[in-house]
Order: sequence, then C-alpha cells, then structure tokens
Amino acid sequence: MKKLLLLLLFIPLASIGQDFRKMSFGESIENLKEKNPDIKFEIEEADGVEIAAHEDIVLGLTTAVGYVFQDKKFVTGMYNFESEWDGDEALKNYKSVSEQLNAKYKMQEDNKWHKSTWKDVSDRYGHALYMGDVDFVERYEGEGKTIVHSISKDNDGLFHIVMYMNPEFETKMREANADDF
Repeated sequence: MKKLLLLLLFIPLASIGQDFRKMSFGESIENLKEKNPDIKFEIEEADGVEIAAHEDIVLGLTTAVGYVFQDKKFVTGMYNFESEWDGDEALKNYKSVSEQLNAKYKMQEDNKWHKSTWKDVSDRYGHALYMGDVDFVERYEGEGKTIVHSISKDNDGLFHIVMYMNPEFETKMREANADDF
C-alpha cells in the first residue's frame, strides 16, 4: 500500500516538465503572463492562433522569443535570432547555438544543399549559406517535444531560428500543409 501511495504521489511530479522557457505544452497564455510578470508581450491573433512575443538576449544574440497558442493551448516556442548579413558570422552564431543545443539534446543534422559547389569545402560554408546554396538544419525528437534549429537564406536575408514544438501540433501542421496540394 505504501508503494502504491508513493507511486501516486510521484506521478504528478514526473509529469511536470518545462518544454520551453518555463512553459509546458498545453498551458494557457494566462500561465505565460503569470510566469513572466516583468515581460511585456506583443500579442497577435489570426485564424485561432495567438502568438505572444518579446525581445531578449539569448547566448549574446538579439532574439525575438515567441510562444504560439492554438485553441488557447501552448504548442510551439521559438527563438528567432537577429541574423548577420555576413554568412561567416551568421554561421558562427548558428554553430554557437548548436553547441548549446547539443550539450543537452542529441541533435541530428539534416542539411539541405541546393547547389553542391561548396559542399566539400567547409571553410566556404558561410559563403554557401549567404548565396542560398545550403540550409543548415538539425533536429531532435524526444521527451515529448520536437526541436528544429535552422539557418537559411530567404528574400529578406539570413533566417536563424530554433523551434520547440509539441509533436502533435507538428503532425497537424504537416498534414495541413500536405492538404494544400
């Protein structure tokens, strides 16, 4: 009987975890505000999705920190790092973030080469990034979350982001995108 009582007491403690900056998936935007009373969030809402964001410094980098809520539940957290225009400097920042992620999670590389000109010349990876020849991507799945870290070039420049996603939400998003075709 004592073992059963101890087990029942332990279960709630084991289920309490943080998925992203004090937040666990499924919590509300009110929980976010309660846990961060000194932060003034910018909140946007569209199509049943709310995004609460603020600026911060993460690993010495200016970063937009975002929290995505669908159906009033926290589903994704993200860091959108202010990117350098210089490919070498941006890649250095990417590697710095990658080291921190890999110290905690076993991230798996999944780089996408659009042109292989510089693929075998590692000291030119910054140039390849700047030219849009490669997207550096790494991913982790486990502990009830999916983490994707990437840097790529888009029309506005270099885009460096880390996303912590509820796997169920990620699956819904993939399915919704597949329905677009």
